[in-house]
Amino acid sequence: MRELRVFHGMFEMAGQAFYAVKGLKQMGIKTTHMIWRSNYANIGYGISLNIYRKKWYLYPYYLLKVAFYELKILREHNVFHFHTGSSLLLNFDLWLFKLLHKKVFAEFHGSELRDYADAEKVNPYILTQDFVSGLEKRKKKVEKICRYADGVILHDDELIPHLPANAKNIFVVPLRVDLKKFTPCYVPAEKEKICIVHAPSNRKIKGSGQVIEAIEALKKKYQIEFILVENKSQKEAKEIYEKADIIVDQIKLGTYGVFAIEGMALGKPVVTYILDEMKQCLPKELPIVSANPDTIEDVLEQLILDGKRRRELGIAGRKYVENYHDCRKNARMLYEVYTGKIQPIKGREAFAHAAQMQK
Repeated sequence: MRELRVFHGMFEMAGQAFYAVKGLKQMGIKTTHMIWRSNYANIGYGISLNIYRKKWYLYPYYLLKVAFYELKILREHNVFHFHTGSSLLLNFDLWLFKLLHKKVFAEFHGSELRDYADAEKVNPYILTQDFVSGLEKRKKKVEKICRYADGVILHDDELIPHLPANAKNIFVVPLRVDLKKFTPCYVPAEKEKICIVHAPSNRKIKGSGQVIEAIEALKKKYQIEFILVENKSQKEAKEIYEKADIIVDQIKLGTYGVFAIEGMALGKPVVTYILDEMKQCLPKELPIVSANPDTIEDVLEQLILDGKRRRELGIAGRKYVENYHDCRKNARMLYEVYTGKIQPIKGREAFAHAAQMQK
């Protein structure tokens, strides 16, 4: 293949495009990162088009801007990595990418792909009612991009059953973070007042109600400082995470995400619900403590009472992230995907491959 020139867009999900681009650039690969619009939650980006749906009076200007950048990226790139299943022209341009012999990869992150009714069959805790509307529209969108994509990229095996039948060449590439941004703050084994931090992006999806109920019950028996992190900048949130003795991510979804990885990168014990089926697809040494709405109170109580275990979990978590979630390692795995140097891969094999990558 000719020299790689990679495009990432058009959505940013928990820094996954940003970290991929950062790792690829450090490999010396020309990479562009473009998003529709910026917001307080963006970790970073290259180009923001600053397009806002509610500003309908600017639509003619937006159309000209999109047309300009469409021609620009087609001329300057030969690999296109789209996040959440949407191209710059909302997938109306996919035929053009193939006509011009461009490589297209679709990376899915969760709700844009997951059929929650099907997910409920294996996970009774997952929230379904808020995701019924628009399901058929989402399915058609996913099917369209999979029809043209040279490969599909996922973070683990959880979303594989939700892919359409026309999806081909499925690659699991683990979630990525920039470890240089996270200095471990290992928790002390002996501490009287325990700081528990929970940072939900969506309270209902993450099970925040049950987390809060469990902590309120435990406050009657133990000294607990509980911090609920919402609407904070990345810097503000990170400063709070550094104080934590226990980090609680989600207790309903069945796999772990970026917040759990950030917690482990900081050397904190992390509580997240992991489905038994997912445990078979993830590395055996996964140090996350699994809890669901029925067990969260008991799980937290055990961690509150066992300072030695909290510290050991934090140390193991940092090592786990260094092995599997370093954006520099996983950028090399993406490079192999783009260039065809790796066959479709999933499960523990995919994580083991990521661990073998050199920074």
